[in-house]
Amino acid sequence: MSKELLMRGFCSALFGLALSYLVFSRHQAEAEDNDSKSPRYLPYISGSLLPLFLMLAAALYALFRGIAGAARLTLSLCFGIFLHITLYYAVLLFLLPLFRKAISARACALLWIIPNYLYIASQSYMALPEPWLVIPVSGNWVWLLFFLWLAGFLTVMSCKITEHLLFRRRILAGSAPVATPEILSLWEKMMTESRMKEPKFPLIVSPAVKAPLSVGLFKRTVKVVLPAKNYSMEEWELILKHELIHIARQDSWSKYFLVFCTAMCWFNPFMWAAMRKSAEDMELSCDETVLLEADEESRKKYAFLLLNTAGEERGFTPRLSGSAKSLRYRLKHIMRPVWRRSGAAAVGITFFVLCMTSGYVALAYGGRSGAERIYHNGDCRQYTLRSLSAADKEHPADYEITNEAAFHSYLSGLTLSELTGNYSFPESGMRFSFLMDAPDGTLWIRLYDDVIALTPLPGAPSYYYIADGTDWEYLNTIIKASGSMRH
Repeated sequence: MSKELLMRGFCSALFGLALSYLVFSRHQAEAEDNDSKSPRYLPYISGSLLPLFLMLAAALYALFRGIAGAARLTLSLCFGIFLHITLYYAVLLFLLPLFRKAISARACALLWIIPNYLYIASQSYMALPEPWLVIPVSGNWVWLLFFLWLAGFLTVMSCKITEHLLFRRRILAGSAPVATPEILSLWEKMMTESRMKEPKFPLIVSPAVKAPLSVGLFKRTVKVVLPAKNYSMEEWELILKHELIHIARQDSWSKYFLVFCTAMCWFNPFMWAAMRKSAEDMELSCDETVLLEADEESRKKYAFLLLNTAGEERGFTPRLSGSAKSLRYRLKHIMRPVWRRSGAAAVGITFFVLCMTSGYVALAYGGRSGAERIYHNGDCRQYTLRSLSAADKEHPADYEITNEAAFHSYLSGLTLSELTGNYSFPESGMRFSFLMDAPDGTLWIRLYDDVIALTPLPGAPSYYYIADGTDWEYLNTIIKASGSMRH
């Protein structure tokens, strides 16, 4: 196993163990009302991590590399991450029935959110040695597809954000603060018991809602919106606890993350199904936490409450009772509780596998000749080869070019495509390495079976995919070595 895979395995295992501990500790904290000063309900993973990382990366790319450079780097970053997210959700949809039977609803809900951490796979310390599969796209088709994808992404995100804002505006229009002292007192008591340190979230009553819900992504904009209905104090306690858990866990941001992923992969029906299923698991997770240690009578009251508060679902707003379609499973889950494991191990292992399998597919696009990428369409006679060697550790050798003009001609005739992904291409796997003095400096070139690395000294390497592969047989005819190059 290469040192790159060992490093990735170590980092993935470390993150997986940390996530497992997080799930286990939160599971215990929610189940036990102890004297700790830390909040009782906390988010497992913030739903804003990956979207913020990608938006910040794109902004920095544009600032330092220009619009064209930002487009290339953003494509390289997003292609691997969202291809993997798409595959992950397809597998999770298939395995979800098994997970729901074996582990807690809280862990099931978390499984939808852990791709938020996939941005770590793009870091240099998580680089892979090389891709397993390269998908070549000829000509400029990739940019046509890129802008088509971008148009779809912007359309879906715009529609979802507009839907959320219009829904928020509609339910807040004509709303009024809750004035009932008993309800306000109960809310204050529950906030105190949960040890929340955020601002006191206001309770309001709106004639436009049929079911209780919390609305708002940011702490100071969060409101708990209640329907104009009469409930018993026991029912109010269940309702407010449900919404308090949603707010504390930042479920609105989790829903935003799933919408963001769906917009990024708008062409894939699996993503739309994942967005719906994830919303169900968030509600199941909240139900489970509300009813921890609850007796049968309390469960009956909670189930009756759900039946009487079914309503629509819009935007990024978690609510007590979602669509009627999801109620059947939720009621069964409530009335027939089954002991399930915390899911800490399952979440940690899933995250480890998710990280270890990320990034093995690369995209090769924008093919240009070696004359343009290596020689910048200049005179090859101005470039001088030196320090030729092989990096195959088992067969080291020094080489001499017997026909330098033919060698330059070969490099000029290669079709080199941009390669997406985060790869190191270690020297141990390299077949040929040399320095080339150019008019504007020195270029270090490493030649592999189907990839060439161009590194201006000093500078960072750029990797290009060789569409037809390296012709080692031909190179053997123009390169003299102490031992011929192995094919």
